[in-house]
Amino acid sequence: MKNRHLLSVLLPINIDYPFTYSSSEILEIGTIVKVSFRNREVYGVVWPQKSHVTNFDQEKIKPIITKKIGDDCISLPADLLDFLDWVSTYYMMPLGLVLKASFKKQFFEKQTKKKIFYTLNPTPKSKITQKQEIVLELFQSHKALERSRIISMSGLSSGTIRRMINNGILNEAESFIESEQKIFLETNIDFTSEQNYAMEEVIASLKKQKVTLIDGITGSGKTELYLEAATRVLSQGKQVLIMLPEITLTQEFIKIFRSRFKNQIGEWHSGLSEGNRRQLWFDILNKKIRLIVGARSSLFLPFIDLGLIVVDEEHDQSYKQEEGMVYNARDMAILRAKQLKISCILSSATPSVETFENIESKKFNRTVLNKRFYGTKLPTISCIDMRKAEKETNSFLPIELIEDIKETKNKNEQSLLFLNRRGYSPLSICGNCGVRVDCPDCDAWLVLHKNMLRYKCHYCGHTQQSDIKCKNCHSSNKIIQTGLGIEKLDEELNRLVPNMSRIIFSSDYLQSPSSVTKALRLIKENRIDLIIGTQLISKGHNFPDLTYVGILDADFGLEVTDIRASERTFQILNQVSGRAGRVKQDSKVKIMTHMPDHPLLQSLTKNQKQEFYKTELMIRDSSRMPPFARLVAVITSSKNRKLLIEFSQKLAAADNFPKDIELLGPIEAPISRLRKYYRQRFLIRGSKNCNIQFYVRRWLDSLKLPPQIRIIIDVDPQNFL
Repeated sequence: MKNRHLLSVLLPINIDYPFTYSSSEILEIGTIVKVSFRNREVYGVVWPQKSHVTNFDQEKIKPIITKKIGDDCISLPADLLDFLDWVSTYYMMPLGLVLKASFKKQFFEKQTKKKIFYTLNPTPKSKITQKQEIVLELFQSHKALERSRIISMSGLSSGTIRRMINNGILNEAESFIESEQKIFLETNIDFTSEQNYAMEEVIASLKKQKVTLIDGITGSGKTELYLEAATRVLSQGKQVLIMLPEITLTQEFIKIFRSRFKNQIGEWHSGLSEGNRRQLWFDILNKKIRLIVGARSSLFLPFIDLGLIVVDEEHDQSYKQEEGMVYNARDMAILRAKQLKISCILSSATPSVETFENIESKKFNRTVLNKRFYGTKLPTISCIDMRKAEKETNSFLPIELIEDIKETKNKNEQSLLFLNRRGYSPLSICGNCGVRVDCPDCDAWLVLHKNMLRYKCHYCGHTQQSDIKCKNCHSSNKIIQTGLGIEKLDEELNRLVPNMSRIIFSSDYLQSPSSVTKALRLIKENRIDLIIGTQLISKGHNFPDLTYVGILDADFGLEVTDIRASERTFQILNQVSGRAGRVKQDSKVKIMTHMPDHPLLQSLTKNQKQEFYKTELMIRDSSRMPPFARLVAVITSSKNRKLLIEFSQKLAAADNFPKDIELLGPIEAPISRLRKYYRQRFLIRGSKNCNIQFYVRRWLDSLKLPPQIRIIIDVDPQNFL
């Protein structure tokens, strides 16, 4: 191996260490290379060598195949490598699996085509549509653009761009020299005095490179505040990442951002085509795109000069990825910002308990917005005591609720009924023998979805036809539906208020970004009288004519033993309530409950947010739970129940933790069987500042893992299923 250099190359596979390859030259750390691995060609990254291994046959070391991607060498930024390494260590995830979150091999396998650029025809013969106006705005700061970049920056379909080319609105250009790209910033925003004061605090935090929470009531203009901060950072030539919890929010927010920034915006989420995803990835690496709006995975993009990270709705559970690579994007955004020595802005009307504690302990800054942007008041919140409420004839709905809905419609305003339960009925039982209809692969009930004429498992996705026989007594036509789902609610409302236009705002009905956009447009144009929604409706939407919210079955989350149940219930009830009265006055929210005196509901009706958080922190502190302690959940699973129990007991007996770390379990997981796998659960609890990962790893490594057993590690767990 004369004149050959040994390199460590990390591959994006489920392995925790890099492999050794040879090269005729020394390559920079971070260089993306193609190598041979197990009779196939894969792309990997030249990784820092933490130790030099010499006890192997160097003649058998494979050379790298190429360092060129097209005509160029491509390298990931050094700070991204450090970040990936940190994520791997903190969440106890294989390093290669974390790398996989940063790129796909498809990004480099695509054949490099001749670059064709397009310019704007100053005298187009074809009429320009409203949608196409977005493209025209891009050319205010660009002489010419590639077709793929027009698509990624505008968010329009390839068909729309093709029609603009065919109609002569865009002309092909053989070559050009692009002038310096400048971001057009539309800043004609009239801030209130409260917002101006808050803005000064946020800008000050940018200079101090601090984590800042914008803690504003719903409708207070939090978005405008962090967009102004983004403007300041973009004007310095840096990149900005704005993270949103769900793809359903992306399109709505993109419209807001485009009206503000006009261009240089890229969106990153699972709904992108592979081509758009590839183009955006390279545009970020080359700093051609500076403002990114993305879901949790956008955190792993190859930013070259990131200057600000914003986490909108920072409390949202969607930031926690529960499968595959288990991590919390909110927490990692804070870490990424600290690593880069830049600011991180969190935004929420209902911050997480962890964030509130960081405010109380002065680790984070906080700026408060107590007034709504349009000067409207918060809705009045009250309870309907379902123990005493008079109900509609042959109905589960109270008369008061129905009368409120009718009154709201008479004022040409909209109502929202919130029920966080998908499907028609959560429980189906045999009327003959009483056996429930459950999932064959999970320890869970099958939920009837009348709209698709099928039963569905909400954990594994298993479906089966609705005309089933009882598995126990084989009776047909004896299945009884019990409990209330959103489809049954819609059915009941159709009977009681048939003259009202309704829409179901649920993931079962709105399965694509375009369907969400259409639904939102109908609501905002006041073509819908009554919205029936699950938690999807609670996330960041603004409905100008919505003045009434009814919350059904609010008791569901009040008596759950999960340590985060109260926090989640308070957040979602607060967020749903906040949809009302954001533009128009005199809005109201009514909560249907059998426990109107419950402390959580009292905090909500009396607008005592601070008191709720302080009480919740006292409970957490006294019970040694986060944020005052560290938790790691370990799930063992197997298709062989007996083997699983035996292994879990051996693992419990191998307890080698120090005195300040407590091993709890094993017990059957609440969902004891999932996707045909039986499940046992451990919880490891340690002091707030202990290196709990080190001891969990030592413990797990003390036993050899049988091939029939799977282990999932969840650091800082959010749910306990």
